[in-house]
Amino acid sequence: MSFRFATRTRGLRSSAIRDLLKVTEMADMLSLAGGLPTPQSFPLDDLRREADRLLGEYGPTVVQYSATDGVLDLRRWIADHYSAELGRTIAVEGEIIVTHGSQQALDLLAKVLIDPGDVVVTESPAYLGAVQSLELFEPRFEVIPGDEHGMRVEILADRLAAGLRPKAIYVVPNFHNPSGATMSLDRRRLLAALADQHELLVIEDDPYGAIRFAGAPLPPIASFTPRAIYLSTFSKIVAPGFRVGWMIGPPEVMAWVARAKQAADLHTSTFAQQLLVNVVAQPGWLDAQKARIIPMYRQRCVALADALEQSLGDRISFHRPEGGMFLWTEFAGIADTKVLLERALARGVAFVPGSAFTIAQEPDGKARFSYSTLALDQFGEAAARLAAAVDDLA
Repeated sequence: MSFRFATRTRGLRSSAIRDLLKVTEMADMLSLAGGLPTPQSFPLDDLRREADRLLGEYGPTVVQYSATDGVLDLRRWIADHYSAELGRTIAVEGEIIVTHGSQQALDLLAKVLIDPGDVVVTESPAYLGAVQSLELFEPRFEVIPGDEHGMRVEILADRLAAGLRPKAIYVVPNFHNPSGATMSLDRRRLLAALADQHELLVIEDDPYGAIRFAGAPLPPIASFTPRAIYLSTFSKIVAPGFRVGWMIGPPEVMAWVARAKQAADLHTSTFAQQLLVNVVAQPGWLDAQKARIIPMYRQRCVALADALEQSLGDRISFHRPEGGMFLWTEFAGIADTKVLLERALARGVAFVPGSAFTIAQEPDGKARFSYSTLALDQFGEAAARLAAAVDDLA
């Protein structure tokens, strides 16, 4: 059957990661592809206990409709937590909206900000989920290259000086997906200064910041400018299936976002919000959870990096991230890692080619590896299979 679709769907790409899921579910496949949190990190006992208590003590109210901008207890927790981190008082009313994950936050912001042809600045490589959310609204992407210290903001400064006027600048400053990079303090300050100088809006997406296993934490960009919208989520630090995230931003923007969310889904799950805030707000719980799960990611990162170096030597290069879930690599002598992926899948190991994280999707020799889901004793075998796939192309 034939159907007529909106013209804006013409540029809507499928997620290379989602497309790989069916393959990675094969019994003998070792997947370094999907960016899924470590299942052992989920605090199931705490969640089960609180869910039982909620239904018993709160009764029908916990499964009733609730406010569009979020359950009051959760907004209060967000305001308290981030007032300290951002160095200013965050208002419970008007500055916070709870969303179905930070992915919905991106969608809502695009709805209220982006017209066809508007310029959106993103770094390269770019988070694929953000590109998918934004491109449905037909912007023109202005790509700024990145390195191990994040977006090269000095290049953005030059383009702004030459007349570029983007509607928004999207960045993932902590343990970037896919690059694992952390934006340096100087670049954060410069980006904030540019936003103030040129009256620009920065969308600061921080889903991974709590998973820091090396180095010292850096202040958010939103702590240096009021022209930043800060996004975060419980997906990585608690569990992703609840789909609870939030954004903090100027009331002028949040008012329009609230209207868009009303039209989209009325509100985020009442039960999920109340359950999560009742768990994370317990004294000392969040610190204990971080202390429990951060070593899981540190050990897996080291295990994968060591295994790749041992099996591939100088045929692969990468920098070791200070946190997060991803290792961004480049293969020597391989022009297109999509070709390597075909051989790797035949050998029983999966990854995501680097071209999936670029706007143009042109072939390159880069690849993203996620170290979050394999067991520690599986990384050696995964690296050996990958090395065999590289040998197949020799």
